Amino acid sequence: MLKSILSIAFLSCSIAVISQTKNINFEHGTFAEIKAKAQKEHKLIFIDAFTTWCGPCKQMSKNVFTNDAVADFYNFSFINAKIDMEKGEGIELAKLYDVKCYPNLLFIDGDGNLVHRVAGSMSTKEFINLGKETQYPEKCFSYYVKNFEANKTNADFLAKYIEARESTCLESQDLVKDYFAQQKDENLTTKANWDMIVYHINDMDSKVFEFVIANKPKYIDLFTEKAVNGKIDGVSESTLSSIIKTKPFDAKKYNDAKAKIESFKTPNAKLIFVEADMKLAEHDANWNDYAKLAIANVDTYYLKNANELNSIAWNFYEKVQDKESLSKAEGWAKTACELEKTYANLDTYAAVLYKVGKQDLALQMANKAIEIAKKEKYAADDYKATTELIEKIKTAK
Repeated sequence: MLKSILSIAFLSCSIAVISQTKNINFEHGTFAEIKAKAQKEHKLIFIDAFTTWCGPCKQMSKNVFTNDAVADFYNFSFINAKIDMEKGEGIELAKLYDVKCYPNLLFIDGDGNLVHRVAGSMSTKEFINLGKETQYPEKCFSYYVKNFEANKTNADFLAKYIEARESTCLESQDLVKDYFAQQKDENLTTKANWDMIVYHINDMDSKVFEFVIANKPKYIDLFTEKAVNGKIDGVSESTLSSIIKTKPFDAKKYNDAKAKIESFKTPNAKLIFVEADMKLAEHDANWNDYAKLAIANVDTYYLKNANELNSIAWNFYEKVQDKESLSKAEGWAKTACELEKTYANLDTYAAVLYKVGKQDLALQMANKAIEIAKKEKYAADDYKATTELIEKIKTAK
């Protein structure tokens, strides 16, 4: 009897272990072989289009593709392929299917035609629902591609097509222009159109944005001052960033844009200018101006923002040589660690301390950074730079 009980217990444990180790079965053949198998089995191909540096891709692989319900559904329903878009066949496939961000989750038929797609990580439930959408043509990305010409003047169709393209990182500005060209001014303040403005209007010179500025009080009454000013600031930031990145740099256009932004009278206008000027200095590798701007403004705007403090302190470590300036970066890096004691923040603090000559404290912070990295199960390569920093510190002591 005891033997029987032990056997049953062992069997139960074995089943439990097996159920916890399921995974999507990814094919390892060529794309031609994968298509041939899909044709033979009359199934669609699911492609996890990934890169090795993509964090959300790793999250999907670790937490979603290993889920029992996901594995059962995808193994039954699809021929599955996991393809690095920066290696081998993946390079051409990324061009063929216009893959712009990762992870890109593609559903292809046996002839290689795109059926459905989205991008980004998701929960197990969302991922299963995504696969189920392929059973309904009207829910698939290909539906909008095939029916676009016949629905160019259908605003509802365009809105859904814009959403479908945006959800897989594809350009949609021409569609946005077509959509708003069909909207009467009196309809631009509806909730649906406000949402379209929030998500898709980023051109400060567009007629729609100018309408928002001209009717700002009405938008504030409908959607709150915080939301409206936030959108205006977002467009302002996007406009200045675009000018900075455009070659050759047009200083007059940049200053004209700043004057126009000032006329919007939002509370964060000065901060927007500070950030833009720092980006411009960084873009031009003008580190003297960058340091002056940071020293003049960081204590005013960023002392509660660990990410910004860390980023600026790291730029000082890499690019700034003046010791007085570096002492400011030391303080910012320390504050970032007090706000959030993460590996990245401690690593930056250690690096700045090393550069200002405080080797004992630098070594202490570098070791703490590695402790946190190990605790959070970073791979050794992920904290290799800190390991190398420790050797530099030891040499300098």
